Amino acid sequence: MARGVFANLTQTPAGDFALRSSYDPGFVAALKRDVPTSERRWDGNSKVWLISPRSAGVVAGLVTQYYGLPCSVKARAVTPRSETKLVRMEYLGTAKDRGGPEPVAFGYADGDWTLALPLSVLKGWFGVGGDDTPGRPGDASTLYAVLAVSKKATPEEIKAAYRRLARQWHPDVCHEPDAKEQFLRIKAAYDVLSDPGQRQKYNLGLAFADSIGRAESYVTQLSNNDWRPPLRCGWLLVEGVLSLGRLQVSQILGWEDITDPHGRVMVSSWPAGATTFDVQWV
Repeated sequence: MARGVFANLTQTPAGDFALRSSYDPGFVAALKRDVPTSERRWDGNSKVWLISPRSAGVVAGLVTQYYGLPCSVKARAVTPRSETKLVRMEYLGTAKDRGGPEPVAFGYADGDWTLALPLSVLKGWFGVGGDDTPGRPGDASTLYAVLAVSKKATPEEIKAAYRRLARQWHPDVCHEPDAKEQFLRIKAAYDVLSDPGQRQKYNLGLAFADSIGRAESYVTQLSNNDWRPPLRCGWLLVEGVLSLGRLQVSQILGWEDITDPHGRVMVSSWPAGATTFDVQWV
């Protein structure tokens, strides 16, 4: 065995396994090949691989194969404990297929991507699946969905929703590639819904469309990878279970804007070609 070669696989208090090892490119390639992304995570702060108990045996075999070290898994039973936590999420990424039962979006909080939000949880919070379907403004099926409000929203609620989304998507501060397009859709929706006469005519049009049957709902027209929530950041009150160093969120209980001592609101976006997200205060 070469000097400096080591590999230790131990169970964490949360029930996952932490692998500390010297670097071996063949081992890393095999780990990524044989263990789904939903079962592993590289923790850059601690310099360890976090492994799900379901894949710990596979990793133990790879350690023996590539490091020539005996490695066995001695797991103790750990009951996952749900916790409620307030987190300051600076950016929410896209929900992607990560080898689990549904797409998951990662949220950046506490200096790392420490939140995992399943697509169903996000859609549940924003009301996706009913007649009012909030989402990315340009993807929404109705003007109410563009502003992420109910058809029963009051004029004050519509105005507040417009201000919140316009602030988040204004192209002067939001650097997402389609920020201008989304902002114009938000403004167009507000122009109609803030005018009593236009709103009444629009509601009659929706009622007529419902009476004759719409072709397909917004949910069936868009793939999961097309949908993103209308907000990128905020204070989130969530319930979830800690796994692989991330809070696996099962329910969102609250979502409020992040403000600084001067009353400015955080706006975060990911510019095209950038390696990280950008934060501005407006």
